[in-house]
Amino acid sequence: MPSSRRQRSQGVALVAVIVGLLVVPLGLRAVNVAVRSPEAVASYIPSVESPRRRHMPFDVEAVAALRESSNDVILIGDSMAGTRVDPGHLSRLIGGRGAAALFHPGSGSAYWYLTFKNLVVNARLRPRVVIFFFRDENLTDTLFRVYPTALDRVARDREPVLDDILAARTNGAFYQLHRAVRTFYQYDQTRAWLEPMLINAPVAWSAGRRARKKLLDTINNEVFALEALRPMAAADMQAGSGAAFEFEKNLPTSVLPEILGLAKTSGIRVAFVRVQRRPVGNKPPEQSPALQRYVRQLRGYLLANGALFHDDWGDPDQPLSIYEDGDHIGRGFRRYYTELFYRKNPEILR
Repeated sequence: MPSSRRQRSQGVALVAVIVGLLVVPLGLRAVNVAVRSPEAVASYIPSVESPRRRHMPFDVEAVAALRESSNDVILIGDSMAGTRVDPGHLSRLIGGRGAAALFHPGSGSAYWYLTFKNLVVNARLRPRVVIFFFRDENLTDTLFRVYPTALDRVARDREPVLDDILAARTNGAFYQLHRAVRTFYQYDQTRAWLEPMLINAPVAWSAGRRARKKLLDTINNEVFALEALRPMAAADMQAGSGAAFEFEKNLPTSVLPEILGLAKTSGIRVAFVRVQRRPVGNKPPEQSPALQRYVRQLRGYLLANGALFHDDWGDPDQPLSIYEDGDHIGRGFRRYYTELFYRKNPEILR
């Protein structure tokens, strides 16, 4: 075969392969229609989650209750706040319309942002202050504890701002290209039905139909049940390091600018409280130079944007004896910490 004809043939073959790679996956769209669950709907954060059946609707009852109580102080955070602050006791200390706690164990900054946006700002509440409790780099780690089934309670049907932030964090500068490819090929819908099949395959191969359910029940209800896990003195969130403490790099893909922007437009004062981790040898654990630099930059950014900041780290009134497991304060010391917080933060609670 002449060289020119051979080159043309190779070129045509290459083009055919490329076209095939682009076109063949479109067949998955037809498969998706045939096999996907009718209950599966597009996620409000499609950049990181496949279509699924929503675990629970947005909590309109919580919004109604908050409107009715019209509290002066609203507290947002995870178990770090929940084991420290007794909202009823704080209400008695501050008087007025008291304090409301919007705590969710195991939550992260994405949950706190949606809570502030949907349950406070968009609900047109007017508290004197909203206080966020956090550990170290939580505020700029958007992917930390993004649990959609928990987010359901505070998320609307569409959350485009949060989705953009998560997409930028996971896919980098080209997240819009990733989004276009996902929309065109619907690979996220394919993952919604294919992933469970692959996960269940080992069990299906190693056990019969009847034994499979029993095996899964044993794994879920006995082997990994909460009661089977040992309590540990170590924190349930390991100390961060490296890139986690690069404040300026992580800030643009965090929810922190959005929280501060909502605070400004709504006229709501916001405060951020960094809780102290579990002491070591009855002294606060050492902070690396990177963590110290991160906290300085975080403090400066918050204060420059009109927020309040308090750091519990190094407080001599928070010794090891008041801690229970990990970074949690003991149940019997909630009133103690609440009174401590009230006494040491007059600017926040004024």
